[in-house]
Amino acid sequence: MDLRASSTALDTVLFVLLVGVAVGTLVGVGERRAPDGNRVAEETADLLATTTTEVTYTRSARVPSSSLLDGDETVTVTVDRTASGTRAELLAAVAVADPSLSGVPFTGMGGSLQAGSRNATRRVLHTREANAQVAVTWRPYPNSTLRSAFTVGEAPPRDADVSVATVAAASGLPNVTGSAARAARTSGFDGVATVLADAVVADLFPPSETRDALYSEGPDRALVAHRYRRAANVLGVDTPAPFTPDTVARANRRLSGALAERLARDLSRRYDSPSEAASALRAHRVRIVVRTWSG
Repeated sequence: MDLRASSTALDTVLFVLLVGVAVGTLVGVGERRAPDGNRVAEETADLLATTTTEVTYTRSARVPSSSLLDGDETVTVTVDRTASGTRAELLAAVAVADPSLSGVPFTGMGGSLQAGSRNATRRVLHTREANAQVAVTWRPYPNSTLRSAFTVGEAPPRDADVSVATVAAASGLPNVTGSAARAARTSGFDGVATVLADAVVADLFPPSETRDALYSEGPDRALVAHRYRRAANVLGVDTPAPFTPDTVARANRRLSGALAERLARDLSRRYDSPSEAASALRAHRVRIVVRTWSG
């Protein structure tokens, strides 16, 4: 059975992401460097940061029919959605919508949005003056085991003369450096990891919007529950059963606690002290790098 709908309910991930991204990206294009006489990289970065577009995508999952209606079969639930914003906003939203932990995607449901955003970005990359590639990266700290990265366009040849411009876009997560520094003084690496994990889980499963979706009588409820189960499997924890609006806070605590354990181990391997780890946190930013070359 295939249940398809065009949802008017909040997308519990993308809505929150785009609200946060819209604040940060339009402040301006960040650090840029391009050789004199070659402005294509800067111009492309400006286009990403200022031109708006609309992307239609789907959220789809195989779920037990009991999550929607009576029965014990498995059904495919698909919801059509539309997202709009600048191209940089959409790319940043994609980067944090489904991050990977040690190479395993958290929710496995970001592919359609990424494909739509990449197609929208490709439309501004083709020029007669140069070839271009856009690389999008989100890492809450350098070389983090939790990360997201993808590219749009082919990589430049090794011998190409490459020009570079960078857009620093907001991820939608808060800047947790200050709170992580305080936690580092009292709870060491565990404290830093807990602050970061709480922010990540609250971003993926914002409590208010998640409860709204679970109160609904349609595919949004099944998709949110599926995303929780997928994240719980990745982290090796159990979520409350049955999954209801009243269990959102408990489910988030379990996910955050398990993620914090993984991040604390990773941080302690990479940094000499908890305070150094806290200073390295950059979860609130997504790095979008434009590279152009002729030939």
